[in-house]
Amino acid sequence: MLGNKNVTLVKTQYPCHYEICMRCFLALLFTACKHSQSGQIEITGTADGVSFGNIIIRDQANTPVFRADITDGKFHLKEVLQYAGYYKMIYSSSAARSGTREVELYLEPGTYSIDIDQQKINDYPYITASSPLQTQLSAFNAIRDTARHEAHNKAIEITKQMRQISDAEIKSTSQIGRFNDLQAKQLQANQIDEFAVYKEFMSKYPDNAIAGHLMKSLPYQDNPVAYYAIFNKFSVLAKNSDDGKELEVKLKELTKLSPGSPAPDIAGTTLDGKPINIKALHKKIILLDFWRSTNGSSRDNHEELIKTMLPELRAKGFGVISVSLDTDQTKWQQAIKADGMDWPQVSDLKGDDSPNAATSGY
Repeated sequence: MLGNKNVTLVKTQYPCHYEICMRCFLALLFTACKHSQSGQIEITGTADGVSFGNIIIRDQANTPVFRADITDGKFHLKEVLQYAGYYKMIYSSSAARSGTREVELYLEPGTYSIDIDQQKINDYPYITASSPLQTQLSAFNAIRDTARHEAHNKAIEITKQMRQISDAEIKSTSQIGRFNDLQAKQLQANQIDEFAVYKEFMSKYPDNAIAGHLMKSLPYQDNPVAYYAIFNKFSVLAKNSDDGKELEVKLKELTKLSPGSPAPDIAGTTLDGKPINIKALHKKIILLDFWRSTNGSSRDNHEELIKTMLPELRAKGFGVISVSLDTDQTKWQQAIKADGMDWPQVSDLKGDDSPNAATSGY
């Protein structure tokens, strides 16, 4: 086991490089939050402007569960719901570019009323439901829609400023700098700050039960400390949900990898079968590089290390230890030779079953 509490995590100017280097990002698992609760569900709705179409409700495995026709702007279904959870509703819309629109619902036995506004097709439908979780989901989407509207209006104002600059001014370069600056601002304005939306929702509805589900759709791996601080304020219901329990495990591991944190223990031995002595490396900063011989993107990073980081930083006390998540020793050794890795190598050859996998976020 490798462990040294005097080795700290240091963020560098290179993307995704810390002393603990996350070479592969966690894949978000969008699975249904299923419960054993079953019973009758009734959904009535309107879709003004749609003379004929349909709505389809799919589970998180994308399997169709319910279908209802839209006739003269109205639809209705009354069915037995096998389990409560998150579902996708897809419905016809001439206002949508693709001809359909998809939104997320939380369904459980009870009644739902859904109003689809064709004039605001990009907004979340207006939903009243007997389900508290669906009410919370609607509240979150209302905040998100407001943020999107504000971003859109800001982008329109920037577009107006851009149109005031004539083609002649741009060609003469007298205004090209300002025009490029406005283009960059326009691009930024069109992007919603999803983290800000989430924080606003949590501030307004701190006792909600869907916080874990919403957080899983956000890039919490990029800033685990900030997200873990929010997680610690979750309601008991949110923490005890399936999503909450999964997040707690992941965030606890990820916060150990934040800049300034002690290096975690690393399982395995070097190529010659010996435990590595980190103190013997005599380095001020050590980057732990998690990789796998069959993963091309993780191996691409070795070229960056050799060409850029090591030449610039090695003389300043910077070192690397590569931790492989391979299971085949021959492939591991061949990849080391092929990539020209002349720094210490460690592996326990247990692949995804290695404790290093949890540490790496692979």
